[in-house]
Amino acid sequence: MTTTQEPVPNEQKFYNPMIVKLETLEVKDKTVENYIKQIKSNFYCSVKAHYLIARDLFDAKQNLKNEDYSRLVETLKFSDGTQSKYLKIGSDVRLWKLFIEGKLPMKWTNQYLLTKLTDEQFKKVQKVIDPETSAKDIADVAEFKSEQKSQIENDLLSFLQLEIDKKTVSVSTYEEIVAQVKSSLTKIPLIKINDEKVEKVKDKISFFAKKIEDAKNILAA
Repeated sequence: MTTTQEPVPNEQKFYNPMIVKLETLEVKDKTVENYIKQIKSNFYCSVKAHYLIARDLFDAKQNLKNEDYSRLVETLKFSDGTQSKYLKIGSDVRLWKLFIEGKLPMKWTNQYLLTKLTDEQFKKVQKVIDPETSAKDIADVAEFKSEQKSQIENDLLSFLQLEIDKKTVSVSTYEEIVAQVKSSLTKIPLIKINDEKVEKVKDKISFFAKKIEDAKNILAA
């Protein structure tokens, strides 16, 4: 005897973690509601994918040797900021339950916000959250304390990072870029450059340039 699987109703499938099929055909019945359903379904596929990337990257961080993990992120071209975001989200087992329930927030900033909650705050939010819950609603339900709110805001802003390709930028060019950025940011006093990180990037550029020069000398010998 054969059985047929009942189709998943549209209103239930958008956030189902086990449904990752993109709707590639054009909307047949061209109504506002049907466009909304298809766009939401496709958009949430990317949310699921990004969460699973975060989970896998954290798993790799725990199980690979340091040199192997470094090779992984270099191959994937993940910046330090991208790694930090993914690792914080992927390491929080509480988000896995939201993923399974189809309640994981669409915005990564809101996913990251959830990682900053205490277990008591998370339980409150978990009762009311859905993929479209706003950061303000999460903060209101969690009842943030003022110092916690300030810390979270600073953490979120720290993800605003300038990325430099060490393969195409020399130390002198990098210093010129930093000077130009600092000059531009005088108009935005809330955003500050972390000089310690600036120096670390410069060191990486110098080290990479030396590796290239050494390689050229070996080939020329």
